[in-house]
Amino acid sequence: MFFLEDLPDARMLKGFADRFPEMEIDATAACLRLLRVASHLIRDLEAHFSHHGLSQARFLVLVVLERSAEKHLMPVEIARQLGISKKNTARVLNFMEEDKLIRRTSHDTDGRASVVTMTSKGRSLLAEALPGYYRALNAALRPLSAKEKKTFIELLDLIGPDEAAQRKARRAVSS
Repeated sequence: MFFLEDLPDARMLKGFADRFPEMEIDATAACLRLLRVASHLIRDLEAHFSHHGLSQARFLVLVVLERSAEKHLMPVEIARQLGISKKNTARVLNFMEEDKLIRRTSHDTDGRASVVTMTSKGRSLLAEALPGYYRALNAALRPLSAKEKKTFIELLDLIGPDEAAQRKARRAVSS
């Protein structure tokens, strides 16, 4: 998370740019604002998840299981989709299994592998948590019009890690 509430003003940024030629003032100002907005949203979401006895990781495990076509995934696939290590994924899954939010069973064809499925308790908890999650996301972008939200998404796609989204965003912004 990013905890800097008082962002540097233009004079301060210029002073740093004079000392550090690698610094681009506009890029730094934009990224600092993006970090602050994202951190506030994450804080709001973490408080919401906590109210439901969840962490961000546990919530996202439930989400990726829910949106899986088969409604089950191998732990390695959950790790890939969450962008976290297999070790951290295993730890999260262990706690979730203890809390009876997920169930692990042997893979049909590979006896060494397991498959993770959400339990009815996990589905109920996800259904309870999703409305507040969506309210927090909506509140974060409430000041923007529908057109501004579309532009915001396209701009984020331009700077995001997904190359296909970047190409699509460049076409959308240039048209």
